[in-house]
Amino acid sequence: MKIISARFLKGISILALGLLLPLTLSSTQDSKSTSVDGETIYKKNCNMCHFPDKADKKLGPGLKDLFKNKELPQSHKPVTEATVREQIEKGSKAMPAFGKKLSAADMDALITYLKTL
Repeated sequence: MKIISARFLKGISILALGLLLPLTLSSTQDSKSTSVDGETIYKKNCNMCHFPDKADKKLGPGLKDLFKNKELPQSHKPVTEATVREQIEKGSKAMPAFGKKLSAADMDALITYLKTL
């Protein structure tokens, strides 16, 4: 009886591991893909005007350490997720608006990426 119980427990453990491992891997991949998607969105829409790795001006201000600064470079509004999102969505005199071009998911991924700069 003990041999059957040990085999049964071993089988259940392997089955549980087999079911849980793919779920763990997919959630790890999802968090990585968001960051990658944000970088891709940045390269496609922002990189032509903004440096990601320095604060120097390109056509627009460089975005290195954007979320570590107290205020946005040109509007001087405080740097928060809401003010950065508003700047991207509405644009300014020198910057086009991206509110209609980027989906909510794209915007979230972009904001997440900007926080890593």
